[in-house]
Amino acid sequence: MLTNVRNLRPTRRGYAVLTVALLAFLLGAGAGARSLNAVVVPALVGLLAGAVQLLRADPPTVERSTPEAGFPGEYRPVTLSVDADVPCTVTESLDDGVDADTTTATVGHGGTFEYDIELRRRGEHALGPATCRVTDSLGLFRTDVETAGTTTTLVYPDVYGLEDDTLGSLTSRVLGDDRSSFDRLREYGPGDTMRDIHWRASAKRTDEEFVVAEYESRSEATQLEVVGESALGSADAMAESVASLVAHLHDLGVTVAVTVPDGSIVAHPGDVVSVLRLLARTDDGWVDPERRRSADVYVLGRGGSATVTLADREVDFEGLSGAHRSREVLA
Repeated sequence: MLTNVRNLRPTRRGYAVLTVALLAFLLGAGAGARSLNAVVVPALVGLLAGAVQLLRADPPTVERSTPEAGFPGEYRPVTLSVDADVPCTVTESLDDGVDADTTTATVGHGGTFEYDIELRRRGEHALGPATCRVTDSLGLFRTDVETAGTTTTLVYPDVYGLEDDTLGSLTSRVLGDDRSSFDRLREYGPGDTMRDIHWRASAKRTDEEFVVAEYESRSEATQLEVVGESALGSADAMAESVASLVAHLHDLGVTVAVTVPDGSIVAHPGDVVSVLRLLARTDDGWVDPERRRSADVYVLGRGGSATVTLADREVDFEGLSGAHRSREVLA
């Protein structure tokens, strides 16, 4: 059963028929039963039939396609398949992170309805449930029915090119040959990370300065660790910064281990999608302090922007970023 009597509402046509029936009854009361039968009875039969049809109809069902993930500003088609026993006008509901020019269509007793959504904001956003406004075949009564079922669309963070060569000293650690023989000790300086420090040699120094062991080949790591954290309301800035850094490192052939509040993933060059999916879903928050301390690159979102820490150097992400290149990273 589709609905109950209390949910039924007359349409404009239904009110018109009911009004005509009442007027005919009042005007024809003095003309005998034959006059009443000519107008009032058919009207009442039609109203009764319309109400019964809606009361006995099965609820409409809606199935929708799942749109492909994408970046803010891109468009994706969504197809709804509607099955209804009675005439139906379907209206889709959308989360704030996506938008559409129209989400309403009349599909009769069933059919398909396609609309395009604009991806507006990073995150995982719900499509549906849809509401069906159904009427009887005569169009005398209507009722609104919320259908079951939803799907989601995923919106990646924006990705920007990096114009600065700040990551050069880090990438050299993983792009060379395997470490071979010890070369020399030198003072800890810009571009070095905590893991570069030779702790045993540093402990023997009386000046309390750190020293770094250099090898003929410095590729002591097989991947770089990128950690992202965010204060309240700055997850978007953090996610965009991490995505841009990972895309840049992948272009250089570097494997990246990413840790953000919603999880961790190791992504090899060519596997940027797995990182984008993680960053699309991550929220504000913090990670394990041990992961933060071991990071080669640390990103902190705060106040709607992000800072990037490389060893002892901290820079604003805006100072590193260049042209917008979201779609290029999937090419």
